[in-house]
Amino acid sequence: MHHDFDSQRQYTLQHDRRLSAADGQLQMEGVGLAALAAEFGAPLFVYSAPEIRRNVDEIKQAFASHANTRICYASKACSLLAVLQVVRESGISIEANSANEIRRCLAAGFAGSQIVYNGVVKRDEELEFAIRQQLHAINVDSEHELLTIDRISRQLQIPVRICLRVEPNVKAATHEGLMTAFRAKSGVDLADAERICRLALDMPYVKLCGLHMHVGDQVPDAEPFGAATRVLVDCARQLETVLGVRFDMINVGGGIPAPYRYATDRGLGGPDNMQPQIGANEFAAAVIREVHAWREDIEICIEPGRKVVSSAGVLLTRMVTAKRKTLLREDGSVEGQVQWCMLDAGFNAIPDYKDWYFYVYNASRMTDSHNQPVKLGGPLCDGGDYFRHGPLGEQFLLPEDSVPGDVLAFLDVGAYQLENQTVYNAQPRSAAVLIDGPGHYRLIRRQERFDDMLLLERDLS
Repeated sequence: MHHDFDSQRQYTLQHDRRLSAADGQLQMEGVGLAALAAEFGAPLFVYSAPEIRRNVDEIKQAFASHANTRICYASKACSLLAVLQVVRESGISIEANSANEIRRCLAAGFAGSQIVYNGVVKRDEELEFAIRQQLHAINVDSEHELLTIDRISRQLQIPVRICLRVEPNVKAATHEGLMTAFRAKSGVDLADAERICRLALDMPYVKLCGLHMHVGDQVPDAEPFGAATRVLVDCARQLETVLGVRFDMINVGGGIPAPYRYATDRGLGGPDNMQPQIGANEFAAAVIREVHAWREDIEICIEPGRKVVSSAGVLLTRMVTAKRKTLLREDGSVEGQVQWCMLDAGFNAIPDYKDWYFYVYNASRMTDSHNQPVKLGGPLCDGGDYFRHGPLGEQFLLPEDSVPGDVLAFLDVGAYQLENQTVYNAQPRSAAVLIDGPGHYRLIRRQERFDDMLLLERDLS
């Protein structure tokens, strides 16, 4: 197992388009990561603009056989303004899940017509704001929401484009909390779709554009996407017939998985969906095949998030202290010993610490063999604040000469980690740096300060 992990490290250095080494230290897009931690402090998120662009290009190429495809980046995956600007400059649209996410998209330069709006809870004031922005579409989650949109659009006398979100009842082989198309909270029953669509057709300012769904996140195979798209297409075909309408678009949501364990990794570690068997090409083929069996002219809308930014993000964390502890059995006998390395980042910085597999390397000693088993603990006053899924179960592998002060790099943390950071134990939320190109980088978010934490308690206006 040690050999497999170290072989993967060497293979990554030789073949990964993002990473390299110089003077023994890990680089991303030609920028030394340990040096970034020294300049900006740790924990530190580092994003690669070239990698975001490469990921977007992969998705564009995957859907090249269907020219009328709208790619809407799921901004919830990472909504840093600088990241959103890179996404916008790559020529795609965007998805938001709240009025404030819409505001972030607008602040990053997106037009309202480039935004689709999701969510099971859209307050009246949020819907009013969204309608005023004349979005590409609001994906309606319930009959009650549709009635609210009708009332507000009449008051404003502003037309609004909608899609109806339905639940296709397709189960996917991913974490239960990531399934959104089977016994989930989102969408309406297929049996209710015709009745709700008829309501929409009688609303003077509402334009019913099509149907929407989302299968789930980090789904490791293509079959659920094909099956769910088939259900959505069948529903849309029937509705077009019985309602006498012609839909403009069909939105199949997101879910293109990102590889957290690479295809070349023969080792064990992490849940099965960490090493998916599909990518953008297989996702696109499954969707396009089903849509083209119905219509080839309709707009296909997709909402990828994780696939766009996951591989573009690295978290840098510093080893602050290390210690060796004895493992005792319940009868007091000695089972063995374990080496602990304590980091300045725990589940405050990486909320997916329990369920996710991340490659962790010593960025300060990247070219050294990683063969020393260690457990990685975070700084929080919580016995569960340690990382669970390493190449040796709960143990990770680092160079034998790793010492406090070294910088460790967690790879593929660009999606949903920074967005879900906490301030537990008054730990500040991390700064972020964007690498614009080879050797060029800039600070895009400073680290949270203590005064920032008190602001909402001091300024009560």
